[in-house]
Amino acid sequence: MNEARKVTWRAITMFGIILAGFLLVGYRFWYLQIKQSAHYQAMARQDTLRKLPVPAPRGNIVTSDGVVVANSKPSWTLYYLPISQQPTMPAGEIMKLASYLKVSGKQLAQQVKKQESRAYSYQPVAIVSGLTAQQMTTVEENRANLANIRLQPVAVRSYPYNSVMGNILGYTSDITSKQLKMPKYQGYSQTSTVGAAGLEYEYQSYLRGHAGGQFAEVNRQGQLVRLLGQTVPTPGDTLHLTINWKLEQTATSALAYTMKAMRHATAPLAHSSGAIQGAVVALDPNNGNVLAMASYPSYNPNKLLPNSTTRSSYFAQLAKNPMSPFNVLPISGLFAPGSVFKPLMAVAALASGVVTPTTKIFDPGYFPKDRAFTNWYSPGFGWLNIEQAIGLSDDVFFYTLGYNMGIQTMDKWMNKFLLNKPTGIDLPGEATSLIPSPALLMKENHVPWTWGWNLNTVIGQGIGQYSLIALARADSAIANGGTLYQPHMVSSITTASGKLVKKFNPVVQGKLNVPYSVIHTVHVGMEMSAQDPSIAKGISGTGYGALAGLPVPVASKTGTSQVVTQNSYNAFFLTYGPMPHPSILILVYIREGNWGADSGFVARAIYDQYFKIKDPKAQAVFDRAYGINWKWPFGYTPPAAAHP
Repeated sequence: MNEARKVTWRAITMFGIILAGFLLVGYRFWYLQIKQSAHYQAMARQDTLRKLPVPAPRGNIVTSDGVVVANSKPSWTLYYLPISQQPTMPAGEIMKLASYLKVSGKQLAQQVKKQESRAYSYQPVAIVSGLTAQQMTTVEENRANLANIRLQPVAVRSYPYNSVMGNILGYTSDITSKQLKMPKYQGYSQTSTVGAAGLEYEYQSYLRGHAGGQFAEVNRQGQLVRLLGQTVPTPGDTLHLTINWKLEQTATSALAYTMKAMRHATAPLAHSSGAIQGAVVALDPNNGNVLAMASYPSYNPNKLLPNSTTRSSYFAQLAKNPMSPFNVLPISGLFAPGSVFKPLMAVAALASGVVTPTTKIFDPGYFPKDRAFTNWYSPGFGWLNIEQAIGLSDDVFFYTLGYNMGIQTMDKWMNKFLLNKPTGIDLPGEATSLIPSPALLMKENHVPWTWGWNLNTVIGQGIGQYSLIALARADSAIANGGTLYQPHMVSSITTASGKLVKKFNPVVQGKLNVPYSVIHTVHVGMEMSAQDPSIAKGISGTGYGALAGLPVPVASKTGTSQVVTQNSYNAFFLTYGPMPHPSILILVYIREGNWGADSGFVARAIYDQYFKIKDPKAQAVFDRAYGINWKWPFGYTPPAAAHP
């Protein structure tokens, strides 16, 4: 009996084990085939389904007169479609592709490796963008040798005017792993393209847009079988600049033309082989609008597009240029500006009561307390008032002002002009001016301050270093009667369809709070500089050599700054007009430009366009300055009448 029970329990136990096994297999079958069917079907098809990214067109950048200086255009991009057998592009295919595209195989391999490291698993890898028609034809003709390659039209950045405004607009780049960790780039993917410099960087959050995608089925060889649908990308917002395109073109070309004239000049003291770097900033002094900005040398951002075959070599070429094309000189450069600093110090002296409009100081050609401090005009101008001293850029007069004011008073007024603070212009990389002081001198040179440094400071030499944009903001306050406005590049932002996103109003950053008589006195002196052919001893205003015959009343101040490290003189030219109510201020810098007046032709060219002047007298003045028979090409030409 006991033996029978044992047999029965064994049978029951065995049956239970078998039944449990069937139940387990059945559950697993149900779990895999029913509950997880969608997941495993997707895994089974991962080699045949692809989402081909469709980057969003970046927003346009448009000048105040409606010229599009940055947009997006359709361009063919070459993708590698990874499959399980070949998750990375084979080296042999890379070399074949390089030969078809006529590019360096080594560089292409590096580019492919970089892009593969950025892509998600089995995501199409963008290899090369901006293919030419010939390159596309060659790739199509050899598709049999490139089984896992696909051509896809996408929107890529385009700069229609190449290097004009290039380093101000900036360029785009692949997002970095470091950027992905920053709050600013939250929501971006590792394949995103972002602004890397200039306005592209500053306004990245508006320009970016939102990417779409195209879903496609491909066979095991990566060849397209059919399209399954797509999500449409959303274009980025449009930036509307304060810059006027005609003024921008003129500033850029006139700067290059004037420097070329300096390098070929035959007139005495006008030749300079080192005139190979320069900058221009033009502002509306009544609101801070940047009307034009040029920084030379510049670069062509079309050659720096991500995945471009020219990017690597062009970037290396720019990096080797000692004149730093990547720098936007009006905001990143710091300079001893020479005598263009004198109008600021004239305001300081007048407002502090150190001098009055009728005070006269005798110039014997040197500063009486130390003959080492000489005037640029060695015979001296004799007795001068401050208006004449500004017009003639008399050093001895200003040495006397600096000596009597002292560094504390000068520093006080430099701070009132906000030279101790950045302007906050809407471009990355702004440098903060270095205000001269006893503390700075001790820190930099390890010597105590003496009164000789006051004399250097008041004429824009010594240890003071100022950005052009900060000087332009300060001088705009003189031009407009005392208000310091924040310089800005963008007036408004709209959607691609034109709906207003943001409007930028003028920002007041400070006020001088000085009597109008102070401003008026400086205006008169600067008008003499630009317009008077004989202020004292038959000598014209220092700006007259570039502006003689200009039919619009303007004011000016020249600056010639000695640079010991270059063993040369940098040229600066400050001007605004029309007087007595200026609507444009221009500041020009040319490296090794010899004399400040020589750089004034850049400003004259801008005036021709701004005031719509044909300017027939410019040619003779230009020839006399440089001694070369070159055409003056900047007189205003009215647009051709539209045909009915």
